[in-house]
Amino acid sequence: MKKFLSITILLVWIVGFTLGFSQAYSKADTPELANSVVWEVTGPDLEKPSYLVGTMHIMCEKDFAISPKIKTAFEQSQQAYFEMDLDDPKNKSEMMKAMVAKKSLKDRFSQEQYDQFADFLSEHSQFKIEMFDQVEYMAIMSGLIYEAMACASIKSLDNELSLFAQRLELPIHGLETVAEQMAAIKVMTPEKGQLMSEEEMAMMIDMDKYLTKMDNLYQQEDIGGLLNFMQNYPGSAKSWEKVERVLLDDRNKNWVAKIPGIAQEKPTVFAFGAAHLAGENGVIQLLRNIGLTVKPIMK
Repeated sequence: MKKFLSITILLVWIVGFTLGFSQAYSKADTPELANSVVWEVTGPDLEKPSYLVGTMHIMCEKDFAISPKIKTAFEQSQQAYFEMDLDDPKNKSEMMKAMVAKKSLKDRFSQEQYDQFADFLSEHSQFKIEMFDQVEYMAIMSGLIYEAMACASIKSLDNELSLFAQRLELPIHGLETVAEQMAAIKVMTPEKGQLMSEEEMAMMIDMDKYLTKMDNLYQQEDIGGLLNFMQNYPGSAKSWEKVERVLLDDRNKNWVAKIPGIAQEKPTVFAFGAAHLAGENGVIQLLRNIGLTVKPIMK
């Protein structure tokens, strides 16, 4: 059976871009950064260092590991901030509610768009479109992830780090609410009448190689490469600038407005998707812009 999934489902929570194609970007568009997913944050108003940890939201269990330097960042901190508070059961309930659509898929899609998606699901997955009638598009993509990943068991680094923080008895908090994250993610939902192109469908069918490439970049800690890959792969959004602004840039700016004050209170580890680290509007550069020193942890 052929499998498919939009690659960015693994970079920005469990959601995918199936909106079209990106414009041309190159790695030169973003500041060069060392290959590291752990960065130390210091400054004149910070008594002790805090840390940024880039994560992969989902990966095959065979590739899963918490590196020693990530563990050290948590061990040297007094609290942990994730994209959302993963320790709050209310957030899980809110997330489940957010997956239920207010309108049927037939009302959200044009007839031609609905028929194309139905045919594609029937030919390339085990699912039938009727299963998704009252489900948000982001939840449909989430359900397809298990078909796309060529592994028997899946791990979430974010969830495992939350459990690790609990074992260390660190208070766990969120940089944003469920509602804020869901609002940002909706920018990736295709517009009514927007069809998948032939190139995009081909990419989705052969998604295993894209997932493997992204995982390899993370294992190499190539955060610049991850962002560049996200910008250039064939399934990126038709209007990448809008998606990048809403899903990455705006959220990065909101987080950076909070991070210094949080870090002043006590040493903190901030863990979020690795794609948020790099770029001129990435968390690293934005923190540097306001006078903080951000250095890679290499070992």
